[in-house]
Amino acid sequence: MAAQDWRGNNRIAGIVVDKNTGKPVPNAKVMLRIQKGEKGGPDVTADANGKWAVLGLLPGAWNIDVEAPGYVTRQVSMSMTEGQRLPPMKIEIEPQVVTQPEPTSTEVVTTEVKIGGQVVSQDIADAVEAGNAALVAKNYKEAIADYEKAAAALPAFMPIKTALARAYYGAGELKKAIAAMDEVYQSDPAVVQHALLLANMVLEDGQLERGKAIIEKLPADAMTDPTVVINIGIVLMNKKQPATAVEYFTKAVAMDAKNVDAYYYRGLATIQSGKAKAARADLEKVIELAPESDLAKDAREYLKSIK
Repeated sequence: MAAQDWRGNNRIAGIVVDKNTGKPVPNAKVMLRIQKGEKGGPDVTADANGKWAVLGLLPGAWNIDVEAPGYVTRQVSMSMTEGQRLPPMKIEIEPQVVTQPEPTSTEVVTTEVKIGGQVVSQDIADAVEAGNAALVAKNYKEAIADYEKAAAALPAFMPIKTALARAYYGAGELKKAIAAMDEVYQSDPAVVQHALLLANMVLEDGQLERGKAIIEKLPADAMTDPTVVINIGIVLMNKKQPATAVEYFTKAVAMDAKNVDAYYYRGLATIQSGKAKAARADLEKVIELAPESDLAKDAREYLKSIK
């Protein structure tokens, strides 16, 4: 692929936030690579509020890597069709696991290290640090070896299992990533971030029913961000499940009755389901809520084709 052959007419935007606190991560590096040819694509830096945007992308499948000092590199993927207007992506990145030396007295010769409140050997502490460094450097095989060693010594410490799941995922070992993340999820199914990460993995593995079941088990008040629900709906659309996608876009509308993206994508999913006339109300709502937006422009074009 020649330089700049990834350029097209599509746009994508998002925000990078700390997984634990939900606060924006300033100046995170966002790297986009198209999944074909030589995988070209742009690198951008998020602003002080964690927000970023890229114009001029080709339709197709894209990989997105997000890096920030002190955080584990996050890898996500997405796809878009020609002219598709995706809702802003909310990308959560996880702080690196850190080791904390125990205070020692003058009589103590060796240094104790605690991870997750448990005293471990220096060898295990070194494995965690090496795994962190390898994950940031995207040396996933090395990260897997280090995290597996640490996880064997700390089987109940879920942050290491989460990091191991991310390393498996980065190495393309999706089944192992799901198994590790499932253990994390089972330890506390109420943690929204863990549930969403596992759901995204199983959806990518084609396990649509399991992915939906994980999301539906969350308390009603746990899902407060309609963007997350919309992203799941888009995944279902890409997997040719528009009728199921409509259910999730409807949930997004219920969460935020003024969310333009929810109406827009519900309209598109309804059209894909072969019910074009039923999509009219949603497309008209897009124009009502954001008459000058690009989504409204697209909605008007769709309305012209509906008899």
